[in-house]
Amino acid sequence: MSSSPRKTTLFRRLLFAAAPLVVLLMVWPAGHAYADIFSAFTDCFTTVTKLGGFTSNIDGTSNQQVQFLTNTIYPHSLIGQAQSSISTTSSTYRPWMTSVMALATNSATAISSMQLESATRGGTSVPPSQLQSSFQTTYGAPVSAKGAAPFTQTVTDMSDSQALDVFSLTSASDFTANTLISQSHTVEDSGAAVAPGNADHAALQAKALELYSAAIRHKLLAANLRLESVELANTTGAIKQQMVHPVPASTYLVSGSSASSTTK
Repeated sequence: MSSSPRKTTLFRRLLFAAAPLVVLLMVWPAGHAYADIFSAFTDCFTTVTKLGGFTSNIDGTSNQQVQFLTNTIYPHSLIGQAQSSISTTSSTYRPWMTSVMALATNSATAISSMQLESATRGGTSVPPSQLQSSFQTTYGAPVSAKGAAPFTQTVTDMSDSQALDVFSLTSASDFTANTLISQSHTVEDSGAAVAPGNADHAALQAKALELYSAAIRHKLLAANLRLESVELANTTGAIKQQMVHPVPASTYLVSGSSASSTTK
């Protein structure tokens, strides 16, 4: 009685081991039945040979595609000529343009005006607060309430503020221009060495720099319009003052006391 469980366990183990083989024989197609092991090897070798032919066809198609890209879409010879032309052109005109932009064009001769001109054309971005001292040294301090009529004080204060803003903006535009030139050199250098297919990325970067430059030009145009508007406002303000106080403009623009004495 003690040997029966052992026999049952051994039988179950043999059954579990043979089960996959039985299932494989049941699902294997009849057409793949081999008479001997050599037939199976022959069939396997034939299949591998066919797969090798398919692989050769794929490789041939890939080679044709590469040749089409390199000869038609991205011709190496033409790309090399373009890159060589970019390198030659940039190396020729870039030093010349650098020397032209470095020419000294400052023309002020007085000490105070020379300081203001150097501060606004030094190639750095200078805020109005740093320009105020040299500006007042050149054009005078703000008019006090005791020394001039209210209209004179308002006109000079508004004109001074706009002039300082524009001086600061022009210095900032010079600084930005230098940055744009440096970035454009980088884009130009990349154009001389860009890989085929990446030219669009360099073109987008150049377009972004172009838009940035256009934005700076619009800011300068806006500053010019502000100056024009201030000048127009000063002119119309003088006309209004003339209608209220019919005296020479040179009189009421100097002081209120002189204007009142003239009217008497």
